This record gives sequence, structure tokens and C-alpha cells, in this order.
Amino acid sequence: MMMNDVSVDGTLTDRFRASMRLAAASISLVTARDGSGKRHGMAVTSATSLSMDPLSMMVAVNRTASIHPVIAASSTFCLNLMTEDHGAILERFSRSDMREMRFATDDWSEGLHGLPVLRGALASHLCTVVAAHDFGTHTVFFGQVDDVVLPGAGMHESAPLVWRNGERVSIRSRVA
Repeated sequence: MMMNDVSVDGTLTDRFRASMRLAAASISLVTARDGSGKRHGMAVTSATSLSMDPLSMMVAVNRTASIHPVIAASSTFCLNLMTEDHGAILERFSRSDMREMRFATDDWSEGLHGLPVLRGALASHLCTVVAAHDFGTHTVFFGQVDDVVLPGAGMHESAPLVWRNGERVSIRSRVA
């Protein structure tokens, strides 16, 4: 198939996946706590704000992800917007063989509902699930924002951790 002078072979699924890889997206860690108090989390690019009235966020989670039943049962989640300085943490959350190391550092505090909050995040949104909708392989969880944790002084200059075409990219602004 020929589109805009670029040849892309494969199925519609392959072409769709290739097209989505071209979009830059901020990376968040969605975190939750299960009934026994164990912390769970995964890296996502499928999180965004939804509404200012009511204050709300949404995140799409594959139903095969280990955090899915935790969010469904607890009805709470935290979206931690990562900075470029969180590369090592991203690796721990992107690899299932590092699952036991995800919360092993002192990079975490406890927020409302006992949710894990990433220290140094650009922002952390602590939410209560008010609706969920299954679509395809994912569930979209709609969360009412119960609290927002913002960074301390000087942290506002940090750039978000962004994913594009299968790798981290920088959007750090340059001053002329």
C-alpha cells in the first residue's frame, strides 16, 4: 500500500500499529494497591485528562495486564506523569522479569487511598473509578480525581518522559 510516498506492507493491524508508533505520547505509571496491600503498576501511554467538571482522568488497561483486576477490585488508581529523569524506573515497569523490583526503591510515597505516588513526578492524579467500559482487549477506567500531587519548587522545569516510535524521545525546550 502506498500512502504519502511511504510504502507500508502488511495487514491493516500492522499498518495501524505503525501509525500509532509515530504519535508522541507522555508516559505515565498507573499504580494501584490490592486488598492485601501489595503495590502494582505498569507504564502506559493510554492515560489522559477527561473533564474539568467533574475533575476526571481516564486510562485504558489491557485486560491481560496484572494490574487490571487490581484496579477493577479496588476501584482506585494513581496516574504518575513521568519525567525524563525516570528512565531507570520506566525500565523496571516495562519488563515483567523486573516486576518485584518496581517498588523496591525509595522513589515512592503513599497517597490517598494508600496509592503509590512517584516522587518527582510532574504530577500524580489519585482517582476513584466511577465507570469502566470494556472495548476490544482493553478496559477504559474513568476516574474521578480525588487528589493531585504536584512537584516541589524547581521541578516544574522537568520535561515529560515521551515515547515515540518504540523509544524515548526528548521534548526539552530550547531557549534561543
